[in-house]
Amino acid sequence: MSELLKSLGRALGKMANNESLLSGIMSGIDPRVVARAVNENGRLISETLKHLEPEALASIINDNPDFLAKLMKSLDAKALSKALNKNQRFLVQFVENMDPNLLPRMANTLLNKIRKASYRPGLAPLDEMRESA
Repeated sequence: MSELLKSLGRALGKMANNESLLSGIMSGIDPRVVARAVNENGRLISETLKHLEPEALASIINDNPDFLAKLMKSLDAKALSKALNKNQRFLVQFVENMDPNLLPRMANTLLNKIRKASYRPGLAPLDEMRESA
């Protein structure tokens, strides 16, 4: 059944090369499902980014800001960073075309993820360390 769905997905992908259609689809997709697909297919994502137009993707994300926030929470940072490291030009152009209000939200999500990943019980919070200095 999953192979059938993958084949159907490939066919739909070929038909769905329309920015408005993709934006509408994105508004109905569960970001956790997309994150799982990205996490499991890092190499595919890296190769796909080479063929995407950063302006178009930024426009779609700008139309669906909640999707990006939810997606960021579920993405595997290691898989995503490998794909982005191989496509630095894409990333720069993507960020240049994003809604400036989305960048702080995205950065906040990333920082919270880093905090959770690096939290060590017994260490003083940053604010307490500043006050004692």
